[in-house]
Amino acid sequence: MPDFLLDIDKALFQVLNGHLVSAPTDFLFPILTSIHIIWPVYLLLAFYLIYTHRAKGIYALISLAMVLGIMDQMSTHVLKPWFNRQRPCRQETEIRLLIPCGPGQSFPSTHAINNACLAIFLSMIFSSLRVPILIFAFLISYSRIYVGVHYPLDVLGGMIIGAVFGYIAAKTFTYVLNHNEKQNHIIT
Repeated sequence: MPDFLLDIDKALFQVLNGHLVSAPTDFLFPILTSIHIIWPVYLLLAFYLIYTHRAKGIYALISLAMVLGIMDQMSTHVLKPWFNRQRPCRQETEIRLLIPCGPGQSFPSTHAINNACLAIFLSMIFSSLRVPILIFAFLISYSRIYVGVHYPLDVLGGMIIGAVFGYIAAKTFTYVLNHNEKQNHIIT
């Protein structure tokens, strides 16, 4: 990345991590960024989708799990080593670190990739979830900057990558679902 872009990113990190802070968000964002909170919320969402949408919910969740598995591995084992950007908690001198720094590189944020992918996919398949799931995914992604483990470009890059793959996965899922419904209609 060009140096001027990295300088802007670091300056924006200092504002978001060090100046735009409050006691309530100091409490909220470490909780929100924790996988111990995220997974139970998404597990409840999965039960809701299965209960309300039956087979479509199950097929959507299986498809989403496959896409997230691929995205998570691609981020961790391909993109992060390729970009090899250090986390702010390992290189910034003035930082508010609210959780442990964590292993691995910084760009892109895997939290942002996974949550954006999930949010775009589910909001395209189940439009009634659009607003709450997009807000939840954004807050989780933003929390990574707030707690001090990612730069803004890490999160933005992760959100873009996740959104693109979530969109492609949702379009593919919808195409296959519609194609199967047409085939079943012709056969019956």
